[in-house]
Amino acid sequence: MKRFLLVIMALASCALSAVSIQNIRAKDYSGVVCRLVLTMDQDVDFTVNQQGNDYLVTISNLEGQLPNHNLRDTFLEQIELTGDGLKISSSARLRYLTMRLSDTKALVIDFIKFSQSKKERLVIASFLTEMGRLASADKEYEELARDYPDHYDIFYYWGKLLLQRGSARAAQKLAKIPESNSYYPAAQDLLHGTKSSSQTKAPAEETPKKQDEEPVLIQEEAELQAEAETDLELNESPSQDSIIFIIPSEEVDVQKPGFLSSLAAFTSRYILFTIPVFVVILVILAYFIFRKSRISRKKPHQDIEESSFGMDTDTVCKMVHSLLADGWTNKEIAKELKISLQGIESIVHRLHYMEISENADKKE
Repeated sequence: MKRFLLVIMALASCALSAVSIQNIRAKDYSGVVCRLVLTMDQDVDFTVNQQGNDYLVTISNLEGQLPNHNLRDTFLEQIELTGDGLKISSSARLRYLTMRLSDTKALVIDFIKFSQSKKERLVIASFLTEMGRLASADKEYEELARDYPDHYDIFYYWGKLLLQRGSARAAQKLAKIPESNSYYPAAQDLLHGTKSSSQTKAPAEETPKKQDEEPVLIQEEAELQAEAETDLELNESPSQDSIIFIIPSEEVDVQKPGFLSSLAAFTSRYILFTIPVFVVILVILAYFIFRKSRISRKKPHQDIEESSFGMDTDTVCKMVHSLLADGWTNKEIAKELKISLQGIESIVHRLHYMEISENADKKE
């Protein structure tokens, strides 16, 4: 019986800790970045590791099937379940950024191509800026400015980013844009605060001899807006060309639901599991109640020594009770009934806590 209970408890523990994927969304940004969002049924942690062209996403206690998803317009090729998570395949050489959003129970992976052209690198920097990854965007602009020192659109967007971060380096970058450049008026507006950074418009074209096309600004998904990167912890893995962001738990006082509401929510979510468990618990309780009732129905003095006359224990108890009432001593009763003195004393002790029915004596 104990083993059966242990099995039930183990199954219940596994069911409570199991997680599943509710939704999968993949969105492409100019063919350079792909944001993959996994919406879970509960807040869980995860890790990503690269193996060749595959990216293994480890999610503890992941169960169920993959929901319908569409990768047709992205450079990701396939998502499939593995023993402890997901395997994401792509023929492109990628780096990745990860983020966990506790409030929406979403796991976010941004896959980024290793791009060589200025246009694609500006798209990446713009994406990182729009998604709130300001430190990574700062690094992208720094590398771009090193490779394209005469392209002042880079310094304009870099300065705009640094203003957003509240960095004193913003003035230094914007001041490098000369008066002859079409970005100069917009840069001066940012420097002197005559317009907010959201209202300042960049020029449609730039005149430097090495100028490429202006990057396409990327719209941020409202429900997945990332927190400021100053609150993120950065871990880099040089061997895997990856950067992993871990968002710390939000320190927000949230009123915890009551026990009954939590129980009702759990029951409605795991209805197929709770019904069998409830039935099993009822069966176990019924078994113990029935067993206890059977024990209580056993004869209360079945261990009393039997008389040499072959009388049953009930008859012996009644006779001892009758003889005691007539004034017999324990020793005399033992000699009369052919029972040891110890046996008589045991019967007498029991008679102090039991009632011998006078009606039963009359029937006899």
